Amino acid sequence: MKTANKKTKNLATPGKPMSQENFNSLIKEAEEGEFSPIEETIKRLEEWRLKRKK
Repeated sequence: MKTANKKTKNLATPGKPMSQENFNSLIKEAEEGEFSPIEETIKRLEEWRLKRKK
């Protein structure tokens, strides 16, 4: 049984086609990035909210 090798072009923003290979490479690049602990993220979110209220 053969499987079709169709290239889906709408993996990113509509109107900006992207291949599966490009999509996977961007995911791997993001996974290598820096992540903040949840406590730090919550703290930044609270600071942002306070700034918006002013």
